Amino acid sequence: MQKELRTVSKLAEELYEEGRMEGHMEIIRNMLRKGMKIEDIAEMTGLPKQEIEELARKQAH
Repeated sequence: MQKELRTVSKLAEELYEEGRMEGHMEIIRNMLRKGMKIEDIAEMTGLPKQEIEELARKQAH
């Protein structure tokens, strides 16, 4: 029972983090749509420039 509770708790934590990250990605997509510079987005979010560039490429298609 303890092991199952830990597993469920870990799953809930992972889902929470995944949802949080998806929210951040949506904000970054909005910043890109508004024409913000990738360098500025990287500076404001703390994400690597390469990650934002990848998101911008996906958004362009």
